[in-house]
Parts: sequence; C-alpha cells; structure tokens
Amino acid sequence: MGENFGSIGGLMGSELRSPALVRYAAGLVRTGGRHGAERLLRSMATSGRGYTRREYRGDEVDHLLVPWLLHAGLSPDHASGGLMIPLLAATLHSFGVPVVVGGAGQFVAAFRALLDSVGVQVETGTRVERILVEDGRATGVLADGKVIRARRAVVASVTPTALYDDLLPHGTVATAIVEEARRFRYGRAAMQIHVALSGPIGWRDVRLRMIPLVHLSDGSGSTGIACAEAEAGLLPRRPTVVVGQQYVLDPSRVPPGAAALWLQLQEVPYAPRGDAAGELDTTSGWTSALAQGYAERVLNQIAEHAPDLHDRTLAVDVITPTDLAAYNPNAVDGDPYGGSAELDQSYLWRPLPSSGRHVTPVSGLWQIGASTHPGAGLNGGSGHIVAKALTEPGRFARLSQQLSERMPRRTSIPS
Repeated sequence: MGENFGSIGGLMGSELRSPALVRYAAGLVRTGGRHGAERLLRSMATSGRGYTRREYRGDEVDHLLVPWLLHAGLSPDHASGGLMIPLLAATLHSFGVPVVVGGAGQFVAAFRALLDSVGVQVETGTRVERILVEDGRATGVLADGKVIRARRAVVASVTPTALYDDLLPHGTVATAIVEEARRFRYGRAAMQIHVALSGPIGWRDVRLRMIPLVHLSDGSGSTGIACAEAEAGLLPRRPTVVVGQQYVLDPSRVPPGAAALWLQLQEVPYAPRGDAAGELDTTSGWTSALAQGYAERVLNQIAEHAPDLHDRTLAVDVITPTDLAAYNPNAVDGDPYGGSAELDQSYLWRPLPSSGRHVTPVSGLWQIGASTHPGAGLNGGSGHIVAKALTEPGRFARLSQQLSERMPRRTSIPS
C-alpha cells in the first residue's frame, strides 16, 4: 500500500472520469506491474470478510480492522472492503486519529475564522430554497427569500435527491437524470449516545483505559450479523459499539476527574420493523422509550467489559436516526454518509451512473459532499477537486498564457 499510496491517493482525490484515471492507473502499473494493479482491482471487488480470509491466518486482523469499514459506510460483506481495509489501516497507522482540542465544534470554528481572515462571507441558519437557472446556467440561489448571485459558480454540498428533485427548477435537466437521482440509495442509519461519567470507567483490560477509540466487536462475525439485521429493518441484538474516549487525548473536554463516552452505532434501521432480540417495542418508531431501551442494551454490552459503568453514569443523551435526519438534511433516512457506499454507487458511479463527476449537466453548477467521489469522511476530497477545477486555468488557457508570456510586449499609444 505504501508503494502505491501516491497513485491511490491521486485516484481518491481526482475526477475519475478524466485523464487523471489513466495517469494514476498507469502509476499503479509502474510500481506493481500488471499483476500488482490487477491485485488491487481484485481487492476492490472483494469484501472485507473475504479479504482478511484470503490474506491472513487467524482472526486478529479481521477483529481489529473489519469494524472500521462501518466508518466508510460499508459492511463486512460489501464489495470494495478489500481495498478499504488496507487503505484505512495505512491511514490509521501513518496519521492516527486526531481530535480537536475543546470538542468537534472547534473544527467548524477554525474554518470559520480562516474564511473570515480571507474575506469570505459566511451565512449560517439560512435555508436555500432554490438554485436560480437562467439561459441554462446556474446564476445564484434563492435563500430565505433573498437572492444571492454567483459570480463564477454555484457549489452545492447536497444529496442527488435534494439537488435534482428539490433545488433545481423543474425541467432544468433531462428526465433520465432526475430518475437516476430518485433511485439513489441511502445506507443504514446511525445513532449517537453521549454518556457523562463521574470518572473513567474500569475496563477489565486496563490497557483500554488509555485507548481513545474502541470497537466492541468480533469482526466479520458480529458486525456482519448486526449489519444484516439493520438492513432487514431490525434492531441488532448485539450491535458493534464504537466507544470514543476522547478525553484521554483532550482532558479539556471534561471536568477534572470526570470522563465522558461518545458512542456511535452505525447498524440501526431508520424505520425499525422489529427487534432482533424480541425485547423492544418498535411499532411506533423511534420513540423516547425505544431510544432509551436501545441505549440501555448498548450500555449493558459495554458493562460486560467495564462492570462499573452504570455506577459511574451521571447522564445519558441519545440522538436517534430521526433526530440526525432532522439536524442535517443530507442525512437522509438517518444515513450519515450521504448515501450507500456499495461498489455500484461509488467511484466512477458516484453520485450518478451517468454523471459520475462533480460538474453537473447545468452549466456553472457543481456538486460536492459525501454523495460524490471520494465519498464520506472528513477528507475534503470533493471540495478540493472542485476548487482545483474552478481556480486552476484549463490546459488551453495555460498554453495561451505561456505563449503570451513568450511574445514580445507591445505598447499601444493613443493618437
């Protein structure tokens, strides 16, 4: 992976339906030969479960790394897991998992300050109602009744559903594109549980007390079952629990001596049809009682490994999939990853099979965000791709500029 990181990173950070695909694919052939390139292609078509069985003896690698596929919107049995596992492992071991001092809100505040410093006007709490299109070109947006004109382009960080069904005027693009957008699939829902603690929990394995992110899972086994249950509309009986202990890295997040857990559950249905354990009533959807009941199941699962958890718990706050969808219009059906990341809806085919690029059929309108290549994650990849396209002169413009620089300058003297 290290030998091919430049080419793979280039593919993940470039417009795939462009000459970049040929350039970086050729780089894979140069470093690994035809067989090496074919092996990577084969891994892309392989599930995480299949990859770990093929490449390793024993269960350790499967247990350690397969749960990370959930953070890419995949399950252990989805194709492309065989590429994502070594890619995630290389990233984790090379760069780690940093956290922002003071909480994730500071991440947004830092970008706000950066944009302010270069004179960018940011308006929050403003809902865009429609993208304005004149003579086939996007010219601005209508936001809370106010027209905001675009000098160069409109960049929409939204889902295909919102872009083509809601924001663009009817008839702006071909019916086939709108139909493709309506068939865009969303993945499993997610929920969050935040737990305030009087002090750090006593993990049976004391080494876990200093680990900022723990997955409670036995790899493809329990995670695969939980994903299948969630995709069948059932609450998993033993979900994969992502236990975040960020205070280990950033003590400023909690009062002195206290602790907090950030729990992420990425295998829940948006509209539950039942409970795989047969214990919880799902007939009314995500009620407060259902949320609290499922949170109790999750906490009991952690308590199997940290028996004093309940004694140290001061407060529990649950964010259900319906809460998540209400907070963020891009989290359709509670999916935090902007749409299913299965192979047929990724890479060349994201966001749409016939429009797997960030430029849209509407002149001057670009789409970015998790619903576009390279998918979900705090990588800024799609925005970077579009920023390069909008700020770097095209090939012919560069050639023209180079020629003009070589030509002798002429001065015109008015008569």
